[in-house]
Amino acid sequence: MGVQKTNLNDEKIKHILQKEYNIEATKIQKIDRGTANIFKIETNNNKYILKEFVSTSKKETIIKEINIIEFLKDKDINVPTYIKTKKENFYLENEGRIIIVQEFVEGYTIENNTGDYEKTIECATILGKLTKALMEYPELSEDNIMNKYFTKERVCNCIEKMENLKSNLKKDNKYKEQIEKDINYRTKILNHIKNNFDFDILDKLTKLNSHGDFCSQQLIYNELQEPTIIDFEKAKKLPIVWEVIRSYSYIDKDAKDGDINIKTLADYFKEFSKYIKLNEYDLKYASYLYLLQLTGSTYGYKEYNEDYTQKGLLDFALFRTKLCKKLYEKAEEISLELTKQDIMN
Repeated sequence: MGVQKTNLNDEKIKHILQKEYNIEATKIQKIDRGTANIFKIETNNNKYILKEFVSTSKKETIIKEINIIEFLKDKDINVPTYIKTKKENFYLENEGRIIIVQEFVEGYTIENNTGDYEKTIECATILGKLTKALMEYPELSEDNIMNKYFTKERVCNCIEKMENLKSNLKKDNKYKEQIEKDINYRTKILNHIKNNFDFDILDKLTKLNSHGDFCSQQLIYNELQEPTIIDFEKAKKLPIVWEVIRSYSYIDKDAKDGDINIKTLADYFKEFSKYIKLNEYDLKYASYLYLLQLTGSTYGYKEYNEDYTQKGLLDFALFRTKLCKKLYEKAEEISLELTKQDIMN
């Protein structure tokens, strides 16, 4: 669901569509997906998606997304089609929020961790094709991703954040005991990483333009064609194996409880490697890289502690702790499997 309450209602949406796009809406339906507020629009002849971004979204970010989508269309990657306003703009501003309109993509989405083996490997194929296409796009900003997720300083800060969260858990939080247990386990991992991991290794990882939030939730499936990839707002240059292993963890049904099917994960990497060459450091340290990003996040626990209606976010946090546990326990085994010669070739 949108993380910021919408400024729109049906009357306002109809007015905007008529005035700015010459679109006569006959039906409007709110869709709960992602961080933006999303509405399905129906007319007598067509269907559209109207997206209202959060107030902190910058025009530059929206323009970047539009430019990437227009570029990918010429590379035979299935992406949404943006609708221009009467003034030939791809977006407009309304009450301090940016709005875009796209053609509605017919198809369906799948829930996290519901993909069978074929769906899982197909996801790796799509990511491989997308990454290969984006290699020809001008270099994107890294958006400070390395400092945000992958430094020793960040690990130390996260240990402090974990302790602060634990001390601020409300007494009437009925999941207080479980959250404390999870925080203690994550803190244990963070301390091990701080004392044992060589952060200089990260400079040797392959960094490429990528989606930035690629997962099954960003795919609209249609039996007649490859899935359509949506939501390029977070596109950036990043360590590409982070995108690979992260996307695997959100689609494979075997990872539903945070587990890792190492054989399927290796096949996922092998499929992606048909399109993008990975080096030995990418493969050896993929699990450690993901563990670095995941373990230090308080997302879900903090939100639930502040608002007990956010049970879905708490469930997400509990899932990610289980994932951290498996990545931590199986890191060496994953590295050995991924560095097999047939994957690197």
